[in-house]
Amino acid sequence: MQATVELPEAVLRQLETLAKQEGATPADLIRRFVEARIETVNAPLPRNLEVRLPLIPASETGPIQPITGADVDAILSRDHLTAWPQRGSLW
Repeated sequence: MQATVELPEAVLRQLETLAKQEGATPADLIRRFVEARIETVNAPLPRNLEVRLPLIPASETGPIQPITGADVDAILSRDHLTAWPQRGSLW
């Protein structure tokens, strides 16, 4: 696979400098960066995530009550939550 990359002049100069130090070409470095990024993105997620609880001490939050459907209805009926974001936009 081949792609064209347009970079600012300053970034290109930095890539050229790094490439010379490593005995490579700027294209080689870009390829390595992309390959490393793909590896990290495609890396499997850890199955076991160790989290120490409580994240916020109960002394600071008080007792936490379960939320019911009626609670959610009350929250969603407030004026500031009635306008939903448009599709594709961020909150």
